Parts: sequence; structure tokens; C-alpha cells
Amino acid sequence: MDELDDYAIKKVAKGGFIIFVGIILLFVTTFFYRIIAARHFGPSDYGLLTLGITTLNIATIFGLAGIHRSIGKLVNHYLAKKQYNKLKGVIFSSFIITAAFSVLILLLLYFSSPLIEERLFRIKGISKIIRIFSIGVPFSVLTQMLKYHFFAFKKPEYAIVSESISERMLNLIFLIFVVLLSASVYFLSWAYVASLVISFVVGILILNSRVHKIIRKELKPEFDFKNIISFSMPLMLTGILGVALAWTDTIFIGIFKSDADVGVYNAAYIIASALMIFWLSFGDIFYPIISELYSKKAKDSIRKIFEIASRWIFIMSFPIFLVILVFPSAVISLLFGQNYLSASIPLAILIVGYFFITMFGLAEQGLIVFKKTKFLGIITSVGFFVNIALNIILIPIYGIAGAAIATTFSILMITLLKLAYFKRILQFNYDKPLYFKFVCAGIIAFLITFYSFKLLWFPKMYLFLPALAAYFALYFILLVVFKSFSDEDISVLEAVERKIGVNFTFVKKLIR
Repeated sequence: MDELDDYAIKKVAKGGFIIFVGIILLFVTTFFYRIIAARHFGPSDYGLLTLGITTLNIATIFGLAGIHRSIGKLVNHYLAKKQYNKLKGVIFSSFIITAAFSVLILLLLYFSSPLIEERLFRIKGISKIIRIFSIGVPFSVLTQMLKYHFFAFKKPEYAIVSESISERMLNLIFLIFVVLLSASVYFLSWAYVASLVISFVVGILILNSRVHKIIRKELKPEFDFKNIISFSMPLMLTGILGVALAWTDTIFIGIFKSDADVGVYNAAYIIASALMIFWLSFGDIFYPIISELYSKKAKDSIRKIFEIASRWIFIMSFPIFLVILVFPSAVISLLFGQNYLSASIPLAILIVGYFFITMFGLAEQGLIVFKKTKFLGIITSVGFFVNIALNIILIPIYGIAGAAIATTFSILMITLLKLAYFKRILQFNYDKPLYFKFVCAGIIAFLITFYSFKLLWFPKMYLFLPALAAYFALYFILLVVFKSFSDEDISVLEAVERKIGVNFTFVKKLIR
């Protein structure tokens, strides 16, 4: 392994571990938030809350205007060339553009909310919910911009503080107070917006004091709005359609079905999409690292990093995918309760699509670095319109299961096309014998564990968690027995070891 490869692997390992911890915090707090809200308010009011959050998420992507997807590349480009005036200009320009977009969207949503309730959803109370969440759009947009600046400067720990701890933990704390006070879903919506405001303030303080010392330097920023916008426009389309793709089913269920159906379906979506923590934990740090390698024309190093990161993503996500695919009812019941059991079939369908995104999602960041944004825009557009067509056809017939089929089909189509194109560019390979070992370890551990628990378990749900713990432990043991790890994996562990100060000597000896 040469010096550049070693540097990149350690950067991805350190950053990936930090982001993984942050995303775990984010998803755990989001899970508890959704579970408590779903159980307390019931499917109808929870459906209203879900539509409000969905509207906010879609509005945030429009407000970001694709600028966030270009920050990692532009910041690292100007840093490498030591063009600090242009770097300062990029930082200031990105916030000016997104602030302007987000205020326009706030006004549009706020004043059009009665029309949205009357003509689109026809659900009582949705106008008030949309107005409340529209206030949070600028704060949500600018907090996301701060997060991507932290990633670009390879400071993921500050993104964790800003988003995972400040925003999501506050959301959970506010929700607990709302439940104790027996307050309405509208009060909870205001509390959600308040957490966005506080998170933004925390992010700004960190940005100014800990990360961007360049902001305080006496440098005249060189604004280049044209370059930023021209680079970001294709990414804006990709980002908007990508998020719209994820939330189109929720919107169309709201149109064709009821707010209760929205709430039930969202339970399945939250669980399935949680699998992406493994892709996102590596992807957010993978992008700026390979941008740096791309500027050094180190294509072989990019290939190696991609292969290693993909391997670790698969190792971590496959056993969870298997459990959710086989036991969707048990997972739904454990997390959301009996009122949401009708989400079991959609969950089993959705988990297939989200496993493919998790496994092959790094190809998207790779295509952006290799300047294939037009291709991304085209295939995402096609997938988006296919998803809309399938939702319109399938939801009236099959209900929320139809929405899950539409989304999963669209996800598979887009993901596999991205993977095929990136494979042609980078010429990477998946080590098939090694992946065969991963799959065998997962399936054998699954069969042994859940067969052993079968006679005791059903219908005793309290044994499900011990069975899961035993399954994951056996899975790791079998990975070791099958000699599924390499010297590169040892390097990853050593990088994490140095970052967190925990001694992994025993584990390293075990997997050698």
C-alpha cells in the first residue's frame, strides 16, 4: 500500500467512524422521536406531522439549490491551490444564494398553504401545519449548508454537534414535554421549528470560532456566483428529484388515501431508510477525500478507497437487511406497536430498495467528482417520473403496498444505472469470493440463531432482542472463521483506534 492510499484510507476510516457515530445518534433520536410521536398522537395526527416534515424536507432541498453538493469539491479545489480569496468567496456566496432561495420558498409556502389544503391534500388542518413548518425553511437550509461546510473542511464532528445533538436531541426533548403536557400536534410543530433555529445558531458559532479561521482573515472575497450556480444547477435537479423520489409516495398517499395511511406508511419508510446510515457514514467523508484524490489524478487510490468502503458498508448492513426482510412484522411491532402492523408488507418491499442504495450509493458521490452531473440529472429525472406514474397507478389499487413497490422499483433502476456508469469510469471490482463469505456468514448465523430461538420466541416478543444480539455476535465470529478481513481492514481499525483512543489489539489479532 503506497503512502497516498494509506493517507486516504485513514482519512475515510477516521471521518467515517465519526460520521457513523453521529448518524447513529441522528437515527436513534429520530427513531425515538417518530416512535413516541406515532404512539402518542395515533396514525391521523402523526400523519399530519409527517406531511409537515415532508414539506419541510422538500422545501429545504429547493432552498439548497444544489449548492451543498458542490461545496466539497470547490472548497477542496481552492484549498489545494491555496486560493484563499476565492475560497472565502465560495463560503460567502453559498450562504447568500441559499438564504435568498429559502426566504422565497418560505413566502411561497406560507401564503399558498390554504390552496394546498383545498386543492391537493383535502386534509383538515394541513394548512396550519404547512405554515408552521414554512417558518423553519431558512433555518433548515442554512443548517444543512453549515453541515456540508464542516464536511468539506474534514470536520465532521462539528456537523454532529450542529445536527445530531443540537437539532435532533432538542426535538426529542421538546416532544417529551409535549407528551407530558398533552399538547397538540401544532404545538409540537412549533417546537420542531424552534429546534431548527437553535441548531442554526449553534452551527454559526462553531463555524466562526472553530472551523473557518479564513473568515476572520483580512481577505477580500472573490465572489463567483456564476461558477457556483453553473456547477450546482445539475446537482440541484438531482438533489430535488432525489428527495422528491423518497417523499413522492408520502405525498401521493396523502392525496389518494388518508392521513392515517400516511402515518402507517411512514413507519415502514423510517425503518427501511435507517439502513442508509452505513452508506451516509462513509459517503459524507468519502466525497471530499476522493475530490482531493481526483485533483491529484490518483485514480487508482480512488478505486481502492471505493472498494474498501463498499466492503465495510456491506459487512455492516447485510445482517440488518436480512432481519428486516424476514421479520418485518416483528420489527414494526417492536418499534411502533400493533396499530402500525399494516406497514409490514411495505417495509419488506422498501428494505430491498434501501439495501441497494446503501450498498451502491457511493457511486453517486463518485460520479459527481468525475463531473458526470448531467448523467445523474437525466437518470434521476427518469426515475422520478417513473415513480410518479407508478404511484398514480398502484396506490389506488394496492394502497401503501403499491407506494412501496413504486419507490423500490424506481430506486433499483436509478441505483443500478449509477453503478454501471461509475464502474465503466473507474473500472473497479467487487471481490466475489469475499462477498460470498459475507453472505454465507450472514445467512448461516441467521438460520442458527433464529432456529434456536424459534420454539421459545413465537409469539414472545421479548426474546426478539436477545435473538438479535446473538445473531450479530455469531455473524462476526463466522466472519473471523471464514477469514473475511484483509490488511487494509486492519489499517481501517488502526485509524479508528488512534482517533478514539480505544485499544483494538485483541480484535486485530482475531481478524488477522
